[in-house]
Amino acid sequence: MQLFQDVCKTWGLGASVCRAMQRSVPAAASIKPGEADAANFQPHWSVAFWHDFKLPAELTSEEQPIASRLQAVARVISEAVSSAGVFASPKAAAYWTYHLSRSSFFLLQGAAGLLAARSATQITGKAESGQGMRLERLLTSGLAGPLSEATAMFYQDYQHIEQGHYALPWDMVETRNRQWSPLHVARRSAQFLTEAAATLGRRSRGKTEDVWLQSPLYPDYYRTFHYQTDGWLSEDSAKVYEVSTETLFLGRQDAMQRQSLVPLSAFMRGRPGRAGAGTQLLELACGTGRFASFIKDNWPEMGVTCLDLSPYYLHEARGNLQRWARLRAPNLAMGGVDGNGTAFLQAAAENISQPDASFDVVTCVYLFHELPSKVRRAVVAEMKRVLRPGGLVILTDSIQLGDRPRLDGGLGNFQSFNEPYFGSYINEDFGAMFNEAGFEPMEKLLASSTKVLSFRKPANDAASAPVEAPAAALPVAA
Repeated sequence: MQLFQDVCKTWGLGASVCRAMQRSVPAAASIKPGEADAANFQPHWSVAFWHDFKLPAELTSEEQPIASRLQAVARVISEAVSSAGVFASPKAAAYWTYHLSRSSFFLLQGAAGLLAARSATQITGKAESGQGMRLERLLTSGLAGPLSEATAMFYQDYQHIEQGHYALPWDMVETRNRQWSPLHVARRSAQFLTEAAATLGRRSRGKTEDVWLQSPLYPDYYRTFHYQTDGWLSEDSAKVYEVSTETLFLGRQDAMQRQSLVPLSAFMRGRPGRAGAGTQLLELACGTGRFASFIKDNWPEMGVTCLDLSPYYLHEARGNLQRWARLRAPNLAMGGVDGNGTAFLQAAAENISQPDASFDVVTCVYLFHELPSKVRRAVVAEMKRVLRPGGLVILTDSIQLGDRPRLDGGLGNFQSFNEPYFGSYINEDFGAMFNEAGFEPMEKLLASSTKVLSFRKPANDAASAPVEAPAAALPVAA
C-alpha cells in the first residue's frame, strides 16, 4: 500500500487513479509468522522437530474412548522413555522420574479441577454455556496429546542439560525446597481447586471479573486475563499462579521456559566471569520469579532485576529468590536489598524507569500475547533503549501460526479464553518488528507450545552510551 502511495505522490496521480491501480494488482499470499521466521533467524534443531511433530491417531481421535487413549499414552510414553535413555545414568533416571511423576500429579490435579468446577455448577444450578463445554472437551480430548508432548519436551530439556547449556532444575535436586513438603503441596492443591472452580465457572458463562483495583499505574489493557480471580492483583492470585499454569501444561511449563536459557548460555560463553559477574539482566513481566530463579542458579553472580506491574507478584518473586539464595547460595554477597544481587521494579514494560544502556540482557517470557500490537512495539523500543550495545534480547512466548502447521486450526481458539490480543499475537511478525527497531535477529527455538526468539543490539549502536547500574542501586518494590 505504501508503494502505491509513493508512486501516486511522485507522479501527481489522483486518489481514484491510485486506488484503481492498487485494486488491479493481485493480493500477495499471506505469509505466516512461523514461515517468515526462516528469513530472519538461524533455526535450532527443535524448529524442525516440533514443526513436524505428530501424535499417533489413537491418541487424538475423539472416537476412541478415553480409556483406550490412556492405554495408548502409556505405550507411547514407555517407548519414548526407552528410546530417550532414561536409565543411561543416575542423573538421567533422576530427571525422568521427577518430571514424569510431576506430570502425572498435574494430570490428576487437572482432572480434579474439572470435577470441582462441575460440582460447583451443579450446586449453583447454573448451566454451562457452549464455551464452557468446549473447554472441557478441549481438556479431555487433548488428555493424550499434552502427556506425549510433555515427554517430548522433557527429552529436549534434558538434551540441553546434557549439552551444558544449563543445570538440572535447582528445586529438583534441592529436596529442602518447599515443593517437597506434603503440607505445602496439599495447601497449593486446595487453592488450585478453589480457583479452578471459579475460573472455569467464569469461562462457562463467558463472564470476566472486573479488576478490583483502579489506578493510573495500570494501563487499560491490564485486565483479568484467563478469567482468573483478581487478575494479577492479589496475593492469592500470585500464590496459585504457578500450580495453575503447570496444571494446564501438565508439568511442562518450566521445561518450556527453560529453553530461554539456551541463547543466554551462548551469550554468556562470550563474556568474562563464568558465574555471571559483571552482567546485568532485566526480566520483563517476571511474574512469580520462577524463571529468574533458574537464571540465578546458573549464573549466581549475575545482577538480575525483576520487573512487573503487580506488587503482589513482585512480592512472590522476591520470596522465591530469597528461598533460592538461602538453599543454593547461602554465602552469596552481592548487595541489593536481600544481598543476593536481585532487585524488584514495579513498572510497565513499555515504560521502564531505568537509564539508557543499563542492561546486558533483557528477557521477556509469556508477556507479548497479552499486549496490544501497538504496545508490543513500544516495549521493543524500550528494550533497545535500556540495552547496552551488543546486548541480547530473549523473547519467549506462545507458538504462532506456521510454527506447527498441524495446530494452526485451533491456535486462535485461545482468544475466547479472555485473551483479547492473542489473535493479533499469532499473526505478528516479530522478526520484522525487531528489525525495524534496529535489532539483529539471531536464533529461533521451538519447545512444544512455546517459541524462543533471540536478538542482538548492534555493537556499534551509538544511540546510547553504556551506564553502570549495579543491582543494588535499582529500585525495589517491597
